[in-house]
Amino acid sequence: VGPIVFPGTSVTEVLAPAAAAFTASITIGSEYIGRVAVADGKEIAANTIQCAAEAEALLANAERVKAITPLCVGVGATCASGAILAPTIIEALNIGNSVQMVTELYLLCPLVSVLAAAVSNLALQETRGFATRAINVGVRRFAKSGNVGRTWLSSSEQVQKSSKSKTDRWWSFAASVLPAPVIGSIVGGPALSSKCILIAALAACQSAYFLALAEGVLARATDAVALKARSAAVCDTYANQGSRNSAILPFTSALSAFCAAATAAIVELPFFDTVSALYGTVGEVALVSTFPILSSAFAAAASVSKARCEVDAEAACQAASTLALEYDGKDDDDPVLRPFYAVAELINLAVSSGWRSVRIGLINPLNNVWRFSRRVILGFRWKRRWRGKGGRWLKGGEGMA
Repeated sequence: VGPIVFPGTSVTEVLAPAAAAFTASITIGSEYIGRVAVADGKEIAANTIQCAAEAEALLANAERVKAITPLCVGVGATCASGAILAPTIIEALNIGNSVQMVTELYLLCPLVSVLAAAVSNLALQETRGFATRAINVGVRRFAKSGNVGRTWLSSSEQVQKSSKSKTDRWWSFAASVLPAPVIGSIVGGPALSSKCILIAALAACQSAYFLALAEGVLARATDAVALKARSAAVCDTYANQGSRNSAILPFTSALSAFCAAATAAIVELPFFDTVSALYGTVGEVALVSTFPILSSAFAAAASVSKARCEVDAEAACQAASTLALEYDGKDDDDPVLRPFYAVAELINLAVSSGWRSVRIGLINPLNNVWRFSRRVILGFRWKRRWRGKGGRWLKGGEGMA
């Protein structure tokens, strides 16, 4: 437009190549920024996938350790039944005169049941450890810098925490072994058989209790790992979307570079003076400005694609930040499954659904019967009044029928 507004000025040979080169630099810069954003998003997605894989591995270890607990429950229940049947077995084998064999037979089932309870408790502790690690993996890795200080522990604090954990494990083992024999010895009757039955039954109850706790811990860990896997999948989705948006950037850069080179070539070609002489300044401007305009359009397209790449990278970063949530279960904002609350909610839903079914299936038919009987009674009354009035309605005139 410069040569048209200001005729006589020779700025076409300088302005057009400069404009094309400037728009080409914008396009190339957009490609660089977009590619860097996509690379950041892909790296973040790779880290989230690695974190989710680590959580899956820890969850698998927890499930492997927990697998022994149902077996211990079955062994404890079998031993409780065996302790009940021990007097009958002794009488059938006719070994009542042998004190040693009778004592060994009575003590076998309680001993095995208590051992199964102890193994269940150890399995619970191991399951809880693996589940806690699976829940907390990635919390510090993806946490913000201001939130890391809350979970930071010095070397001495880490040693004290590890020592306390091991001590608590031994206390827990003792608590799983001692209650059944102590309670059975105190509460059980004077006979050895009744004491053994009570001890075996209490140990079986302990095994079932430890199994319930292990299942609750594992359910919570499973939900947390599922959330991590979902966050990693969302992050990877945004990263792939950014990669898709950046696929056009090299093409726009190549087109802008071609436009810049074409503009410089047109200015230097011999027929440029011929076009200027034939068509004047307007023809000169139309010829020279074609490729700079196209280059600016390509630069605008590259800028839009670059902005999309940056948005996708930021979305991937925000999706990865959800891995840093502290699943401690101490507040109402805990996103991870809480087994007891979940069971209570499901029971509430089941009761509500059952009551709704009963109301629809019982109360509505009664209402229908009441409405039908009411219509029949009213119809019978109107019929009697019709006959009593010589074929005419009491109200409404002759057209009532």
